[in-house]
Amino acid sequence: MTPIHERVWERDTAFRNDSEGRHMNAHIGRSVRNTTDAMTLSKRVMMGAMMCAALCTVALAGLTACMGDKGVAPVAQGPSATLGVVRVSPLNAVMAVGDTMSVHLTGRTLTGESVTTFDSIQYVLENSTDSLRASVSSSGVVTALTPSGNNSPVLLQVVAFKGGVARADQVIIQVTATAVPGATLSIQPVAPDSNRLCLGCSKRINPVIRNPTTGQRVSNPSIRFEYGPGDSTKFRCYSPNFEATATLTIPQLNLPAKCGDPNRTGQRNIITVTDKGTGWIVANVLVYGVPLRDSVQYTLTNQPVSSVQFDPWGLGSISNGSTDQYLAPGGLMYFQNGFPPELGTSVTWTFDNPDAVTADDPPSDVGGTTGNVVGLTGYQLATRRFMTPGVYNYTATLTGTTPPWTSGTITGRIHVE
Repeated sequence: MTPIHERVWERDTAFRNDSEGRHMNAHIGRSVRNTTDAMTLSKRVMMGAMMCAALCTVALAGLTACMGDKGVAPVAQGPSATLGVVRVSPLNAVMAVGDTMSVHLTGRTLTGESVTTFDSIQYVLENSTDSLRASVSSSGVVTALTPSGNNSPVLLQVVAFKGGVARADQVIIQVTATAVPGATLSIQPVAPDSNRLCLGCSKRINPVIRNPTTGQRVSNPSIRFEYGPGDSTKFRCYSPNFEATATLTIPQLNLPAKCGDPNRTGQRNIITVTDKGTGWIVANVLVYGVPLRDSVQYTLTNQPVSSVQFDPWGLGSISNGSTDQYLAPGGLMYFQNGFPPELGTSVTWTFDNPDAVTADDPPSDVGGTTGNVVGLTGYQLATRRFMTPGVYNYTATLTGTTPPWTSGTITGRIHVE
C-alpha cells in the first residue's frame, strides 16, 4: 500500500507539472542551425547592416511575419530612460470576418515614466496558420480573414524597440464568422462554483460572451486575464515569456503580469500562491469594437485537505515537510501509520481538545470516528474533520515490537483558519 502522503502529494506534483507544461513559452531567438549561418549573422550584427533582416531571422525565428522599421544600435541609458515594459491595447479581441482594428502600444521605463513613442514596432503572427485567419499591417492594423475556431485564437506578438532595448506584449484575437450583436461579458463563477480558492488549488475560469436576450454567444472564448492592483503575488497564471537574444542586445522582452493561457486546453486555469486574503482577476475584451470588462474578487483560503503521517524515516511527521499543517475551517485531515505492517507498530494521535475533532462523512472505520485517533497499525489510515477555527496541538505516540521502532513520539499543530 502506498502511504497517503505519497499518494496525495504525488498527485499534486503531477498536477503542477502538467499545469507548468501547459504554460506557453513563445521563444524569440533560436540557435542558428549551422556555423555558416552563425558567422553570417555575426558579421551582420557587427556591421550594423540589415538589422531588420537579422531581427526577423534570429530574434523572431520560427514566427510567420516580421514587419516594421529596423532596430537601432544599443545606447547606454539610465533607468529613467530605459524601456521597462510595454502593454498592448486591446489585450483581447473578438472580431467577425471582415472586421479591422488597430493595435496600440504604450510603455513605461524602469522607473515608471510613461513611454508613448518608440524607435520601431514589429507585429509578428506567432503561428504559421495565423496568417490564414488574420493579417496585420506594418502600422498594426489587423484584418480578420477566416474564423479561428475553438481553442485556437490568433496570437499576435507586438515587439517595441527603444534605445537598443526590446520589450513585447501579446494580443489574443478570436475570429468568428459573424458578429454577436449586443454581447456582454461575464467571468463570474456559476453555482455550485464559488469565488473561494485554496492555497495551491487550481481553478478554471469560463468566460461567457453572449447576448442575454437572444442567447447567441461566442463559442469558447479565449481570454488572457489580468491581476488586480497589487494581486500579482497572490496568483500564478500564464504569461507569455520572451527569452533574451544573446547575439543581439535585447536583454529580455518582458511582459506585464497577466494570466490565462489562450493556446492550451487548460487555458483558463489559475493557481493560488498565497493562502489568505482576497485578490482580483480581471478580464478586458474588445468585442466587435465594443470594450467589455468584468472582474471577480476571490477569497483565498488554506487547503481543504492535508495529511500527517508517522513513519520510519526519522520518526517524523510528513505533510508539506512540517509538523505544522494548515486547514480551512471544515477541512479534512488524513492520519496514517506509515510503517509496514510486518513491523508490528501502532500509532495513536492525542489532541489537546479532542471534543472539537469531528467525524468525516462517512466516518473512519479504524482509529475511532471522532476525537483522538487510536491504535492505527501498519499503513492504516483514519480521517477527521476540523470545523472550528483554532490551533489543535497533538502528540503522536508509537509502540511496536521490532527494534528500533518500539517507541517514539512526535508533536505537531493543526492550524484551522
